[in-house]
Amino acid sequence: MKRFVLILFSCIIGLSLCAQQVTGFTYKLDNGINVKMEKAWSRVWVQQTQTNFASNEQPQSVVVNVRVMGELTKGHTFKLTSAGKDIKLKDAAPGTYDLRVTSSLAGKPGNIVTNISGVVVKPKMKTTVNVTIYDYQINIEESPLSSKGLASYDFKINRYRGNNDQTYNQAQPVFYAKGSKEKAINTDEPSGKNSGKIKPGTYDVLVNIEIPGFNQKVWLENFAMKADVSYRVTINMNSGEIMYGGTVRDVTKLHLYPAGTADKVQGGGKPDRIAEFLVCEPPTVKFPCMPGTFDVLLNIGNGKKYEWRKGIIVRTGTVAVVK
Repeated sequence: MKRFVLILFSCIIGLSLCAQQVTGFTYKLDNGINVKMEKAWSRVWVQQTQTNFASNEQPQSVVVNVRVMGELTKGHTFKLTSAGKDIKLKDAAPGTYDLRVTSSLAGKPGNIVTNISGVVVKPKMKTTVNVTIYDYQINIEESPLSSKGLASYDFKINRYRGNNDQTYNQAQPVFYAKGSKEKAINTDEPSGKNSGKIKPGTYDVLVNIEIPGFNQKVWLENFAMKADVSYRVTINMNSGEIMYGGTVRDVTKLHLYPAGTADKVQGGGKPDRIAEFLVCEPPTVKFPCMPGTFDVLLNIGNGKKYEWRKGIIVRTGTVAVVK
């Protein structure tokens, strides 16, 4: 059995005061699959700071710290450049640089390359670049399976490692000819939304992740599928979960917003479809949710009343209970 692991990486960026940013990324498995995120929760946050060297530390111009949420990578290497020339992180002269972070996948061979611009080095100071990555992991397992010359497929969602609850997060693949995304290809023997059989070939596969209030789209391009081979694709969202567990009667929905929203709008507030991140209905069921801090608006009695719950923290692999 072969097992390939993909890391899904989107270009939604947190900027620091020094205006460094992610200018691009590439990733490709050794089996040739490319991944593109059309809509997803994945994020990259980048922040840099400049500080004086401590008296007891060995001076180094640029220090890079990478934090990864969930099951993604196993190691990173860094390359600092200026006008295409490699510069040592230890003794970079004052100036502005580009930084390349190469992240090795935790599974089969492959990596992610993230390019960051605007890394500033000041005279006699240390620049610390903190990179935080939240992204999905996709496991593709291949195994022989007699299917009368067809390729078999099955797509599933893991909210996080060990949690394969499919409620409110169905995965639905749509197949296109390689390089042609205008017209979908009908599968030969569909057996449900997420499984079936298709003729051998190389496809661009759009995976629709059906989450109420935030449906997502992930492309697996150049996906080569062979005859009489089974492909089990599992998307690990590395998410947390959220649910209502308080004592307020008749709570019908949870509306999630970025932290700080409650203070901006003040009062009881009301739902804002443009600003809200996610809607959970029914509220007492566990919904998958991106890690982060949220202000949650309780919808009581289908709009009769609203109450805020501020600063609800969602972590990868845990359940956040709103009370």
